[in-house]
Amino acid sequence: MGYGDDDVYCSPEKFGLTSVGELSADLYYEFSVLAVWQRAEDGVLFWATDSGCSCPSPFENHGSVNDLQRIDDVTAFVREVRSWATGEEIQRDDVERLVRKVRRLAKKIVETAA
Repeated sequence: MGYGDDDVYCSPEKFGLTSVGELSADLYYEFSVLAVWQRAEDGVLFWATDSGCSCPSPFENHGSVNDLQRIDDVTAFVREVRSWATGEEIQRDDVERLVRKVRRLAKKIVETAA
């Protein structure tokens, strides 16, 4: 697969997903990405990370929602994101912006379900 193929990163809408946001490390001829998606049908949030050399596209092996991790525990997700983003390549402001967005969306899901 390559850019534009049927994977959750390049074509999230084909899987009933919308992109919430991502963090991407500024690396030389490599990629390291953490992405978050929301399922349109029920608002459920998912996330995944991928990394590699510049030849493949990010998440090209993620051809199904089953390849993603569901965010059921926002606190655990935040801990994972902050741990993943420990390198200098990731801007702290970007991490906290994504965390705030996920918390807001997760709160909406709970409020809607109540």
